Amino acid sequence: MPLKRLSSARHSIGGMSRQVTLYLPGSRASDGGNAPPSAFCQSPADIRSLHGEELDRVDQIAQVVELIVTIPYQDGILDSMLVGFETEMWQIKFIEDEDRRHIFLDLYCAEVGQNAGQGS
Repeated sequence: MPLKRLSSARHSIGGMSRQVTLYLPGSRASDGGNAPPSAFCQSPADIRSLHGEELDRVDQIAQVVELIVTIPYQDGILDSMLVGFETEMWQIKFIEDEDRRHIFLDLYCAEVGQNAGQGS
């Protein structure tokens, strides 16, 4: 029986041609609003769309776009963070570390709102 490859079958560093910024969410400001998010780190990334859909709500139509952003493994990445790419911001919904090998992280992200899908 052949041995499993040591490198990831789904990802490669050479395939990461985009640059994303990971942001810590803004804390609660003294006036009751939220402070702007602060940059945590920048990382090379591969971005793939999963799917998009339109949701009919009372008096509005909202769009939802789901994506997978793959980055090299880093400590400290939380699912409460935001991913910034060019002029877009996405909320991380789930983080996957394939087989807990600490090589790549798949960040399952969603963009919700009227601007969802505009940049793709």
